[in-house]
Amino acid sequence: MKKNFLKNMHIQFRDYCNHTSVHGFQYFGEKNRHIVERIWWLIVFVICLAACVISIYAVYKKWEESPVIVNFGNTRTPIYTIPFPAVTICPEAKSDRRIFNFTEVVYKMVDGIPLNLSEKVRFEYMSLICNQYPELNYTNNGTFSEEFYDVLKAVTPKFQILGCSFFEDVNDRCEFYVPVITEEGICYSFNMLDGQEIYRNTVLPLKDYYQRPGFVYENSSIWSLQDGYSENAGLYAYPIRAFSAGAKSGLTLNILTPSEDLDYTCKDALQGYKVMLHTPMTIPRPSKKYFRVPLDQSVMGAIEPVMITTSSRVKTYNYERRKCFLSNERQLRYFKNYTASNCNLECLTNYTLDVCGCVNFYMPRENGTKICGTGQVECMKSRESRLRKFYLTTKIENPGYLKEFDCNCLPLCTDLTYEVAISQINYEWKKRAFAQRRLPGVRVNSHVSALTLFFKSDGFITSERNELYGPIDFISNFGGLLGLFTGFSVLSLMEFFYFLSIRIICNVRLFGQWAGVEKE
Repeated sequence: MKKNFLKNMHIQFRDYCNHTSVHGFQYFGEKNRHIVERIWWLIVFVICLAACVISIYAVYKKWEESPVIVNFGNTRTPIYTIPFPAVTICPEAKSDRRIFNFTEVVYKMVDGIPLNLSEKVRFEYMSLICNQYPELNYTNNGTFSEEFYDVLKAVTPKFQILGCSFFEDVNDRCEFYVPVITEEGICYSFNMLDGQEIYRNTVLPLKDYYQRPGFVYENSSIWSLQDGYSENAGLYAYPIRAFSAGAKSGLTLNILTPSEDLDYTCKDALQGYKVMLHTPMTIPRPSKKYFRVPLDQSVMGAIEPVMITTSSRVKTYNYERRKCFLSNERQLRYFKNYTASNCNLECLTNYTLDVCGCVNFYMPRENGTKICGTGQVECMKSRESRLRKFYLTTKIENPGYLKEFDCNCLPLCTDLTYEVAISQINYEWKKRAFAQRRLPGVRVNSHVSALTLFFKSDGFITSERNELYGPIDFISNFGGLLGLFTGFSVLSLMEFFYFLSIRIICNVRLFGQWAGVEKE
């Protein structure tokens, strides 16, 4: 019985080898061939099969680890479909010396001259913004009261715009400049969303900051980063957008800086302004990215939008595979809108609060959260430094460890940033004023800086996240490798099942045994 079964198996295998479309199998079943020939073909087949398996595994591994690829779009996106960037300007002059002279107070402390109560309080508050001097004796105040913001507002120099125009509308858009709080103290932001649209209701509102004049909060915004402007958005929709490229369609402003506002002890020798470009819903972070507008200089910036979108197929992936978040997929504690920058700020805030028991003055706060004072400066600095080092060391030395403690601040699947190319030249405004005989209006001891920002072109190329391999692509790669190394195809698979099923049944009916009759 056993001999008959083995004989039938031999007949069936030889029949399969003689008829299959898989390359090389016919040599296994060919009669009267030397054993060396069979062994040689067996070795060749095993090598080809091994190479095929290794290649297929490499393709699968690539698809598993990097399933998404970024490609350039086929068409240009008009600039009027995106908002003009929010422009945040941070003066290097932090205090009006007529109200509070930081340099004079430092000199008094160095010389051992006692300070009055007002000078002590203002010096402690301004020490969170100005340079630290280790040789001075700072108090160990662990926290500050809400009075900090009132004092900061009182001593900050007035932001004086001499001229402003946007899209050739002179002085028609300057009212959209609102004061905001950043690491640099009080800055001024153009085209930024109102605080009610940025922060959650649980966040303590900062009086007189992030408040757009005439703003009435509505639950539905006419613009979002993922969907763009709504269909009913008019010509003057907010956030403001530019409808054409070029300097005449951009933002132009002249900023006056009185000499008495300059304090080289509070800040470094570089005076002027730090300028940041960001999306309207992102909190500006001057410590991350900015360019400078020096005193008595005219700076021109050509803006190039950088936008990335995500295909509908990739959106069905888990965020860990696509390496980005959809707009409603990741909820933040303090912010209504998710961005990677807002997420990183929230992460730093939570980390600082957990370790120091308070947060820095520019961080979002909930009811009961304290403002860190001078006694916690080193704690705040060390937390930020250790957080940066933590990301570096864990990514390099122990990537698996990072997943457990990561803030999970992936970029948005639909994201927008602004790159800017800068050029500048001396701004001879005094000579122009003298030439036009505007002598009474000239303040010889003042400085004027000019800034012009505009889109470089009327459209831009958008990048898109797409599948590296779709289902059809993956099957094509899989089948192509099988065909290359073995000649295997779908019909070859059907042949295999045919010889295991229909062929056996028909052999029984025709020849009375499942292996059929061996051919001579």
